[in-house]
Amino acid sequence: MLILKSIIFYIFLVIWTVTMGILCLPFLILPSYLLKYPTKIWIKVIFILLNLICNIKHKIEGLENIPNESVLVASKHQSAFETFALYYYLNNCFFVHKRELFLIPIFGQYLLKSNMVSINRDGGTKAMRQMLQNVQLKLNTGSSIVIFPEGTRKLPGSKPDYKSGFIGIYNHTKRKILPVAVNSGLCWPKQSWILKSGIITIKFLPIIKNGLDKKVILNKVQNRIETASNLL
Repeated sequence: MLILKSIIFYIFLVIWTVTMGILCLPFLILPSYLLKYPTKIWIKVIFILLNLICNIKHKIEGLENIPNESVLVASKHQSAFETFALYYYLNNCFFVHKRELFLIPIFGQYLLKSNMVSINRDGGTKAMRQMLQNVQLKLNTGSSIVIFPEGTRKLPGSKPDYKSGFIGIYNHTKRKILPVAVNSGLCWPKQSWILKSGIITIKFLPIIKNGLDKKVILNKVQNRIETASNLL
């Protein structure tokens, strides 16, 4: 039954995504800030499909911890779900992605229009400096950046592997960090396409101040996110 429900969900997801991709073509020539509205509609329907087809509900905790300023959102990453949820529930946020994603038909055009920050992974130090400058400009407009410190999805309960890359952004931008705990991997596992019923929790944790030492901030982010995620 789980296999059948998962197949049905993915079929509807593809149909819905293609439909929205066609309907939203006019937004490619409209001001870029308008694109977030149909994007959130697209995500909202994905939430509905997960609920109706796979009996996957979700809840958001700690909304009171989201500050009224641009921050670095450091999130645990277990599935695609938190990518959708963070964009949906945060007022204004962006991601850093590899430049090659622009080459994907249709999706790449919308990604380019959405003004996310891209990076050439083969560009070395020069590309990194350019990325930091672009991130700073976006933060200065009031947007928050979403970062997955481990760099990839992790299985629930697996050994954490936090990279220090986000600390460069933390030091350069001098922004506070908003940690986020998740348990989405229990319903949308990394190593399987089969979805499992349950309740996904996204929990925004208390803010971590700026200006901390490299080792201190790495340990604090990891300990806070891992402790809260394991409790979920």
